[in-house]
This record gives sequence, structure tokens and C-alpha cells, in this order.
Amino acid sequence: MRNAGRLVLLLTLAVVAVAACARDSEDAVATVNGSVIERSALNRQLQQQLAQYEAQGHEIQDEQRAMLEEQILDQLIIRELVLQDGAARGIAPDDAAVQEMMLEIRGQFPDEETFKEVLEREGLTLETLEASIVEQMIVEEILESDILVGVGVDEQAARDFYDDNPDLFATGDEVRASHILIRTDGANADERAEARATLESVLDRIEGGAAFAELAQEYSQDGTSERGGDLGFFGRGQMVGEFEQVAFDLDVGETSDIVETQFGYHIIRVTDRREADATSFDEVRAQIQQFLGQDAQQDAIETYIERLRENAEIEIML
Repeated sequence: MRNAGRLVLLLTLAVVAVAACARDSEDAVATVNGSVIERSALNRQLQQQLAQYEAQGHEIQDEQRAMLEEQILDQLIIRELVLQDGAARGIAPDDAAVQEMMLEIRGQFPDEETFKEVLEREGLTLETLEASIVEQMIVEEILESDILVGVGVDEQAARDFYDDNPDLFATGDEVRASHILIRTDGANADERAEARATLESVLDRIEGGAAFAELAQEYSQDGTSERGGDLGFFGRGQMVGEFEQVAFDLDVGETSDIVETQFGYHIIRVTDRREADATSFDEVRAQIQQFLGQDAQQDAIETYIERLRENAEIEIML
């Protein structure tokens, strides 16, 4: 079920554990079946999110902050609902497995000092990290043993999706071409004339039988020069218009005259061509089943969460 890691995040925040307090806590922002979610827990998550936005150069308005606060509180409520369900099911992760995961996380850092620095920067301690691992294991156990059992996509469903969405699996005409480029971006009139004259002499040598790839390596001012100017296969819309038009008009083995684009002067040779085709179902069956399977898992998890909500007493005090 590891490929459902994205879905697990819907259920739990892999961060510091939020302590449940007595019902009469004065710092409550919500209660879930009598367990309190504290303002301090909400603020901690809110500040972490705001810091990330600010680091990306975003300025958060009051309205956006309020919406973010509501979203985080909803995540904390979901987390509490799921953990309560785990307790009701008697799920208790094996301590050895928890410690093994702790060691695996530590092993991702070059030394203990770096590990502790990262924990401190994220506002974590060894204890809260361990608590979040326990929570994650509880969530995974619920999903693997119940919620996602039997959830999947059979071959017929994948086939139906393939048949209903032909455009997703169609490929247009493609050509494979090589080119020799003399750049003129930023050049004055004299420099442009000199560039064109150079390429005209190269074209004369090609017409005289010189190897295109060798001349590309010698003269081309493009990153493809090292591989003889080879651009690989490309479809329509992937190259600038002037280049594309000439390339698709050439026959395999044919060489163009000098072509001008915004980059400079080119000589183009088409080396191969692929006609429009559709990727076969067998080629994409696994990807379709994975894609549809993720949607099915998402639906199953959302249904599970809604069931927990419907059977819970939730009070929000924001």
C-alpha cells in the first residue's frame, strides 16, 4: 500500500502529535467526541504553513489566512477521528517496527548532529517524531486491513477508459531531424550576412557529399552539435513555426535550403518519420489501472472519513 502514501496524507499530518486534553480546556478550538484540539496545535501548524508561503515570496492576506486556518483545523479533526477509530479497533503499532522506522529516518542524515538540527528546525523532538510515526502506522493499518481491501480497477474498467478517451493515447505525425545552426540572436546586419555566408558554404559541402553529422559537429552553434545535430523525434508544435514547417515538408533523407528563425540560420535534414498512431491498450494498461486505482482509493478514503464524521460529535469553536 506504499503507493497510497499520497492518500495517507489526506488522513494525517506527519508532524508533531496533538495532545488530547480534558473537555473543559479553555484553549480549545474544537472537540471531537469529547477530545480537545488545542489552539496551540492549530497555531503551530498555521505558523509552519505561513513560513513556507513567506519563504516562497507569497504575501498572505487576512482572508487567505482565515481559510488556511480552517483547512488546517479540518485536517486536525480528520486526524483525531482516524486515531480514535484506530483505538476502537485496538490497533497498537509494534514498538520494534516504530524503532525500525526511527532508525530508517535517522539513516537519511549524515550524522546525529545534522539529524537533531533538522528536528529542531521543524519544531520536532524525538518524542514527537516517534508519536507521528505511531500515528502514521495506525492510519496505514486501518487502510490496509479494511478501507482499501478489494479497492482496485479490473481490466474491463481500464479498457472502457481507454476506449472512451482515444485522444489521450493518440500520437500525431513525428519527424526526426538533424540541423546545423549558426546563431544570429543579437547580431548586427554585417554579422548576420557573415553567418549566412558561412552556412551557404556548409550547404555547398553537404551537396557535394560531405557528411552532415561531421559538419554539424564542426560548425553548429547548438547543443546538439556533439551528436551530429540530431534533435530526435518531435511533433507539431514543439519547434518554432518556420523550422517546423520546413521539417515536416521534407522527405526522409532530404536536406533543406537555409532556414531563418529567431535563433539564426539553419540547415535541416530529416532522417526518419513516424505517422500518426495510437498507443495500444496493452502498452498503457498498467498506467491506466494505476491512475484509476488511485482515484478509487481516494473515493474509498473520502467515504470512510465522511462515515466517521457522521457518527461523531464535533464542535468547532473558531
